[in-house]
Amino acid sequence: MDHRPSGKQVVLKLLVTAFISIAAFGASPSAPQSKRNETDALARQLIEKFTEADKKGVVVMDLEPAVGQANSFGPWLADQISASLAGQGPTVEVIDRHRLGAALEVQHLSPRDESDVKNAIALGKSIGATTVVVGSYGAAENGIGMSLAAFRVSEYGIAQSTKFMIGMVFGKIPLTQEVSSHLKVPLDSLRPKDGVYRAGYGGVSIPTCLKCPVPGMKVPDIDLQGMLRDHPQGATVWLQFVVTPEGHAQNIKVVQPVGYGFDEQYVKATQEWELRPAADADGRIVPVLYDFHLSFKFK
Repeated sequence: MDHRPSGKQVVLKLLVTAFISIAAFGASPSAPQSKRNETDALARQLIEKFTEADKKGVVVMDLEPAVGQANSFGPWLADQISASLAGQGPTVEVIDRHRLGAALEVQHLSPRDESDVKNAIALGKSIGATTVVVGSYGAAENGIGMSLAAFRVSEYGIAQSTKFMIGMVFGKIPLTQEVSSHLKVPLDSLRPKDGVYRAGYGGVSIPTCLKCPVPGMKVPDIDLQGMLRDHPQGATVWLQFVVTPEGHAQNIKVVQPVGYGFDEQYVKATQEWELRPAADADGRIVPVLYDFHLSFKFK
């Protein structure tokens, strides 16, 4: 690409990525299956995305609530998922979650820090894990919606790695007497008060781009020379917006700006995007708050 700015339209070769990997992008929640353990179906779905190497050292972090404060229910759910993963066959090696306690002390972290991917990877690496599973839960119709995501420890920190995320699954477990006894809070307390869910959390799926054209970049709308000077390898625009049930982006905010006019161009483009809306764990279309990362490189 010619790095000299001109009045003509500047062609940028863009590599668009999302925080949630393409493998999980737009995935929909799955209906619960009849099973001995209510989390077995989710474990089976997740293991199907693993390579044989991914199975050699799996650790499950405490699940976080999509809404509200963390409590003992997240660790209990993680224990159930861990047991279900261990039951998927002799090739699956699951690390005892009790080892996380000592690792947390060494890393000077609290249990609530486990849900952060960066912290989860550090904890997993410290106990020899090859794969780290994080997740979240939320209210569903007479049940608990769940989202699980698995990450490869060895791929963390590699720029624009397409192998870091192994996969993500969505599902639901019924609100049995046992589940209720561990939940200890009203089911409705796990619902967002404003009715806007978090994309990818608590069994809620992730919107899919149907028509999301990359904005045309022209000088002087953008300061290409300034961008090339400060970000010669490219940069990432981090947008946050609500995806409505109609598939439109509203309340668009720039969480991580790059400047030089690029943010404004992306916001304008997002206003015209068409997306497949998200669905909750029961398959109902719901509005969601969505974080969308757009990375571009100069070539």
